Amino acid sequence: GIRAWFTEEDMRCTEEDKTTLRTYMMREEANHWWKNARQRLGAGGMVITWEMFKREFWVKYFP
Repeated sequence: GIRAWFTEEDMRCTEEDKTTLRTYMMREEANHWWKNARQRLGAGGMVITWEMFKREFWVKYFP
């Protein structure tokens, strides 16, 4: 996950490339998480509120 990317040994890349790569990887993981969360939370036509989103986000990324 995201935390592992910041503790793993870095590849032989420039600092700029590391930033670009990690941003892309975080975006992909977050998109995957949100797609699944949206299906789960929005089941039965329920509207997903900002509060619901924030709660899910905090549980996932800041347990």
